[in-house]
Amino acid sequence: MPTLQRYKKLYQARIPSEGKGRKQRYPAEALKVFEEIKEENIGRRGRPRKDASAAPAPRKARGAAKKSTRKAPAKKVASTRKRTAAKKAEAAAESSTGLLTLAEIGRRTGISYPTLSRYVKQYGDRLKSEGAGRARRFYEEAVEVFHELRSQTGRGRKAGAAAGKKAKGSKPGRVRGRAAKSAAPATDADLAKRVADLEKQLKALERKLARPVRFTVLPK
Repeated sequence: MPTLQRYKKLYQARIPSEGKGRKQRYPAEALKVFEEIKEENIGRRGRPRKDASAAPAPRKARGAAKKSTRKAPAKKVASTRKRTAAKKAEAAAESSTGLLTLAEIGRRTGISYPTLSRYVKQYGDRLKSEGAGRARRFYEEAVEVFHELRSQTGRGRKAGAAAGKKAKGSKPGRVRGRAAKSAAPATDADLAKRVADLEKQLKALERKLARPVRFTVLPK
């Protein structure tokens, strides 16, 4: 129905009819005209077809993106292989020489690598080793020494150390002003003076209460 109304508005001169508005009627010849208009519009529908010989550019771009993404995992695999090969070479060197690295000592003792490095700097004379820097290797006896250092030094500061330093460094401050006067013990003279002041205040209140009260009535 909407399509027929559109045809009626656009091709009113071609379609034979009688009357106007809702009373408009069409003879049998109008059916052929509507069919012709329909066939003409069918040919105009849709978008123009593209040339089949033209290569789709987006597909090539997607293929290039896939190729670039496939190369990335290969680099990761190569890096992981290098790491595993380095670890195997390190383990083989340890087994052949009988010496241990800090990483192996950390696995045995459970001490972190930074803590082990700190122990080496501070207590290097107690640790039996060979070499220097990253090539430094330790004997089996060094594992026990690292355990002793951990038990002696412990983890973190002692809880009461900071509190003790704060207590030693702090000095009692002076109490000044009214707080100092209130903190001092009251003497008999002070008490007598306070009582006298209270008596004066009571007498002043009695005088005020004894005065007659005056009321003023305002006229309405």
